[in-house]
Amino acid sequence: MMKYRRSRPVISSLLSAVALLSYVTVTAASGETSPGAAAPKARHENTNVILISLQCLRADHLGAYGYKRNTSANIDRLAGKSVLFENAISQANLTPIAQMSVLTSQYPRVNGMVSFEVTRDMVTARTLPEILKYYGYTTAATVSSPEFFMRFDTAGGELINPGDVFSRSFDYFGRTARGPEGTSLRVAPVDAFNWLKNNSDKKFFLWIGSGLLHMPYSATVPPPYKTMYDPPGYTPFWKKLPQLQGINDDAPSYDIFSRVYRNEFYRDFKPVYHLTEEDINYVTGRYDAGVYYTDQFIGDLMKLLDSLKLTEKTLIVLQSMHGDDLGENGLYFHYDVTDPVVKNALLLRFPDAEFGGKRIREQVQGLDVMPTILGYLEIPAPHDAQGANILPLIKGEKGATGSSEVFIDRLPWWEYTLSRWYLEMQSANGKEFSPAETKELLQYQKTLKESFTQLGYPPGDIAVRTLEWKLILRKNRELLEKLSWWGFITGKRQHHEDVELFDLKNDPMEKINVAGKHPETVSRLKKTLLQWDASVDSKKVKYAPAEKRMIIPYP
Repeated sequence: MMKYRRSRPVISSLLSAVALLSYVTVTAASGETSPGAAAPKARHENTNVILISLQCLRADHLGAYGYKRNTSANIDRLAGKSVLFENAISQANLTPIAQMSVLTSQYPRVNGMVSFEVTRDMVTARTLPEILKYYGYTTAATVSSPEFFMRFDTAGGELINPGDVFSRSFDYFGRTARGPEGTSLRVAPVDAFNWLKNNSDKKFFLWIGSGLLHMPYSATVPPPYKTMYDPPGYTPFWKKLPQLQGINDDAPSYDIFSRVYRNEFYRDFKPVYHLTEEDINYVTGRYDAGVYYTDQFIGDLMKLLDSLKLTEKTLIVLQSMHGDDLGENGLYFHYDVTDPVVKNALLLRFPDAEFGGKRIREQVQGLDVMPTILGYLEIPAPHDAQGANILPLIKGEKGATGSSEVFIDRLPWWEYTLSRWYLEMQSANGKEFSPAETKELLQYQKTLKESFTQLGYPPGDIAVRTLEWKLILRKNRELLEKLSWWGFITGKRQHHEDVELFDLKNDPMEKINVAGKHPETVSRLKKTLLQWDASVDSKKVKYAPAEKRMIIPYP
């Protein structure tokens, strides 16, 4: 494990003094204590915080959210003692972009996490661990999502582990080693258990970031759990294709499913296999095996907290970083801002199970996590936080609401990421495309790099979601059609609409664009979305890619 330390003793002392003075002043002014009586302690004096962030977790694959398969007995049990949010929405569809919004309560363009090559100095917004350190918290992280600790050096062709934007403000930043088969870093972050045992006497903030659910699905899930949901006698279709001889891995991987478009597997720019229902069930089963194994990890965590007598003095937050498409519309992974990707799980388990069992239908968002944690701890949120403290909503206070509109950045396009590292790293790793694809790939890479250099800022699309509607605006449709990965792999230019509107009530999987049938709704939501876009753009950080490109090795 590696430790990254960042010390700000002078600033920390000053802010702690200001915070204490503010609290004493407010308490005295409110008349809460009688003369001579000791002021009650703020909750941050004796409350721990654990933030559990699960990459690619879909809420609709948990029993607490209505899933019929028995994947999540421990999370369901935790949900029974928590506040459960039925409509929690991410700010983005890509891991580091979405999670930095949670840790800063700022939109990606405002906090600076706008691409996969962001340097440490580009994200200057205060993070949740940074604020809690000012209040005397010991801060630690145990993560198994390489997006948070690993970089690919494009110049040297090597993987390295630098101190990064996510590791700052942590006293301890633990990263995982490779799994039992030596193939992936995406394992259960069990280092959290040892850290808790060794630090149970401290007031702490612990961030547990798990990448176990990410593709390749179930790659590090051990037997017998890995195959527990496999269709009987099933052989993965990619093992049967003559074009793919030599691929022995049975875990559904991005290398395979980046070639699947509308449930057609493409090779040499033509469909060579159509996925069957059994194929899709296999993918879902392997994903669910990951959910089940993650749930075992959560169960062990809760048992440990009970044994250490920490449960009732700890605020536990469980959230999805984002979800994944699992064959809806014939697509996989988290390429776009579809609801299976951005509608996520969110549970808040308060000390003594306060508000336990409450379910909230109103929309909330990733931006709200930090202000709500700070609000509960009686710590002022940063003045530049863009989310809301949703404690009034949790308490059922009159007039309290969630977010009637939630705004989402599809930033950057996946094609931008392809241009920056993926195709390059595939070549460095010896993963070859077919001869016909290789011939066209050089021109595709050249076009990608030339197009994005001209733009000068990572391209993106934007979306707004209400409880009833999702409107997606393709900000540069013609360029997207020109550069689309699906266009390259299929050999055909893929058409996109400028505006897409989906009726979430009647079409939750977003299969039918109904923009043409609801012009008034489109006009209203588009106006709101563009106003938000202009507001965020006016505050966006200056994007300055580093000369030495250190790219997140994704996926």
